[in-house]
This record gives sequence, C-alpha cells and structure tokens, in this order.
Amino acid sequence: MAETLLRERNLHNRRMVPLARARHAKAMQDDRFVTTGDTLKFGHHPSFAWAVAIDGQHRLAAIVDAGREFVIGVAVGIPFEAQQYTDTGRPRKVHETLALNGEQNATKLETLARWVYRLEKEGTVRKHGGGRDSLSGYEVTDFIDANPMLRDCVTVSRSAYRRFKGGVGLPTLGCVWWYIARADPSYPLLADEFFVRIGDGTGLTATDPIYLLRERILSLAAIKAPSRPSPHQQFCLLVEVFNAWVEGRTMKRLPAIALDSPLPKVSHKAAITRT
Repeated sequence: MAETLLRERNLHNRRMVPLARARHAKAMQDDRFVTTGDTLKFGHHPSFAWAVAIDGQHRLAAIVDAGREFVIGVAVGIPFEAQQYTDTGRPRKVHETLALNGEQNATKLETLARWVYRLEKEGTVRKHGGGRDSLSGYEVTDFIDANPMLRDCVTVSRSAYRRFKGGVGLPTLGCVWWYIARADPSYPLLADEFFVRIGDGTGLTATDPIYLLRERILSLAAIKAPSRPSPHQQFCLLVEVFNAWVEGRTMKRLPAIALDSPLPKVSHKAAITRT
C-alpha cells in the first residue's frame, strides 16, 4: 500500500530528504518508531483528477525501506493550500525531551553525549556536524541511559569550563574527563583530582606539567576561538599532561600536538601519591 501511494499519489510534493527517510526506516527496524497521531494527508490539486499526497511521503518511503507494517491515520479532503503550511513549525529539540524526562543540564548533556559518541566511534574530538552519521533523538537518549557516567561528565566539565574562563571548550573538557575516567575503574576519582588541580593551581612548580597547562589555558582564554588549537589538539594535550602528572614526570615545555594526532593512550603508571 505504501509503494502504491508513493507511486500513484505522491505527485506534487517537496523533494524527498534521504536522511529523514533513513532515520524513520531505522527507527521502524529498531521498533522505536512511535505513531504520534500525525496523519497521512491527501487533498485535491487542480492539476490532477484525483487526491494527491500533501504530507507523509517520508513515512511511506520508510515503511517501504523497512519492510514493516504500520497503522497510520489518514486524512482526506484537505485543502491543497494546506501543504505550504505543513511542517513549518519548530521541531522539538532532543534536549527539550531530556528536560521533560527530568534530566538536569539537558542541553549540555545532549551536547556531551554527541561529542563522546563521536570520540568512541571515530577516535576524534570535534563538533558533530549533523548528517547521516549523527545520532537521532532516541539514539541520544539510549546512549545516555547506557552510559550514566555522562551525567557526572557534565558536572565536572561545567565547573572546569567556568574556572578556565572558556580557554578550552566545555565539550572538549567533558571528552577528556570521560576518556580518562573510562580507562580504569579507579580513574574517575583520579580524573576529578586532575581537574581540581588544574583549576586551583596551588603548590605547583614551574616544571610541573599542570602548571604549564594552566598557563596555556589561561593564555588561550584571551584568544578568539577561531585562532585557538582545534578541540582535538586540546584534547590530546590535556591527556598528555594527565599522563605526565599521573606518572610524576616534570616538563620544561608542553608537547606540540599536530592537527591529526592519534589519540594518546591513558597512562596506567600511577606514580603520584594521592591525598
């Protein structure tokens, strides 16, 4: 039926958006497609002798792609002028749904979930660019539910971002904390302490890697964002400094990080004495 409606009735509509079609189909295949009450709408157009589709082409195409059956309401006799007003409202944002579900700092939680997902899947730290490789709404929610430590990640990165006066982006800081904390069951507390030491700066010498990092971050805060190193470079630098700190090493200068540097591994040589 969906194939027939697309072939015979979808004759005067906007261009199909492949991403929307693919996301609907994936949700159907994952049993996550929810019928919201939106109908398939049909109305008469003066150029055709029969009713043609006004709204619903992506759902119909996704049903065909998914090979699944769905019960969807149908509205007929809609004035065709209604097509120009269909789907012109603001779509619901994922962070709004998270907030309705009781999540704190929902906007930052969504942002960090997308950045951490890209870190886990691609081994890089950069802003998600949307498109086919970005997460849909339910995939963001599922990723957060599967990784509850993301909520701690938001708390730590928000505090650090304020202390660092914006010298390093909040998503980058969140990715660093996540990456370190996930390296070992005992490392969440170590990651916490690392961020506290960077923030307060007490008792540091000129060859302490955290001292050098603090100086770098504070200098970056005075530079406009486009002139700063990329989030990936900043991420790699923070992990390298963590490794030096956790191993008890000193530094005369911070290492240079190339734009395409591979992710450094988190050191497990914890030589420092923690209080």
